[in-house]
Amino acid sequence: MSLTENNLLVVDDDDEFIDGAKRLFDGRLPTARSISDALQAIESGTLRMVILGPSYAREDMLDSVRTLRHQDPALISLIVADSVTANLLRAAMRVGVSDVLEAPLTEEKIEQAISQFSSDMLQLRRGGPGSGGGESVDRGRVITVMSAKGGAGKTVTATNLAVLLAREEGAKVALVDADLQFGDVCLVLQLEPKFTVVNAAAELHRLDSQLVESILTPHPSGLKVLAAPLEPAFADDITTGGLLQIIDVISERYDYVVVDTASLLDELLLSLLERSDQVLMVVDMDLPSVKNAKLALETLRLLKFPTNKVQLVLNRSNAKARLDDKEIEGALKTQISARIPSEGIVAASVNEGRPVVESAPKSKVARGFEEVAQVVLGHTPSQASSGRGVFRRN
Repeated sequence: MSLTENNLLVVDDDDEFIDGAKRLFDGRLPTARSISDALQAIESGTLRMVILGPSYAREDMLDSVRTLRHQDPALISLIVADSVTANLLRAAMRVGVSDVLEAPLTEEKIEQAISQFSSDMLQLRRGGPGSGGGESVDRGRVITVMSAKGGAGKTVTATNLAVLLAREEGAKVALVDADLQFGDVCLVLQLEPKFTVVNAAAELHRLDSQLVESILTPHPSGLKVLAAPLEPAFADDITTGGLLQIIDVISERYDYVVVDTASLLDELLLSLLERSDQVLMVVDMDLPSVKNAKLALETLRLLKFPTNKVQLVLNRSNAKARLDDKEIEGALKTQISARIPSEGIVAASVNEGRPVVESAPKSKVARGFEEVAQVVLGHTPSQASSGRGVFRRN
């Protein structure tokens, strides 16, 4: 077999199944009696495949399997079932199971399952390709746009930023809609995607840069979009580990990967922030937005997240509010890196499906988005305000 017994783990509490699996490897195959035992074994970092026995081929047991993929997104997990049905396959895929095999388990079935997975998937370990020992992969930068409060302008910022980055000479830009329940990126850009992140998640076992390219939706500006699920219920089909793996694959092909997120500080967002090279926190010029941003930043600091990766973007910076810039910076203990003024043309641009940097490129708000892009590109505030390095306009 292409995998040794040191790379495999069989999990079940049924003695008959465990004994049969051991006979395939002359009794040398490691086993575990529970998911918690399996998680401890995964910590060793040597496992490539977990084979789950029929005890886990039940709806009430499948949810516990999800934690395996959270622990190691590169792990191949198989379930052996007495009967393979469409409902079981669908439910298993939703929790990150790679395949369902019909009992009895044989060496030939394991070999056939392994052959379905690319060598990249077998070599991908925690931390991604190039994290140790293997050939280094040149990856693009991942920029996550977040907000601690809905309606702060996060998606509008992400879409305008992505369009501006796509204007950089030779730059390849992808925009990922990671608001898995209510993502609006395609709506704001007036795109009708044929495929979404659900399709990418369903192909994790053979996902590579060419396959992910076929799932992305092109925008006239040149950027490519990975659309959110078309229905909120489909969000359950995407695991945190799966989405991180998709972003890693995209970053192999694109110079910039802009990630739009939901306004929810959950496991998914925390994992995305950890994976990001840069985080833009969009804060609206009102007290609730500032309060939520303060709570979010304090939570990140408690979690030892490197908040130096977080840069503050003040939206509607010219709003008639009693807060001023210094008060906001003092409350958040973070300097404002870019300011986007408020203009009525923003709402019109959203309704038209054209980012304001395209529909009104000379407006003040478009210049605000250019300031955000300059921050991402690494220009100093003086360069951004003086207009040096102006983005080319179509």
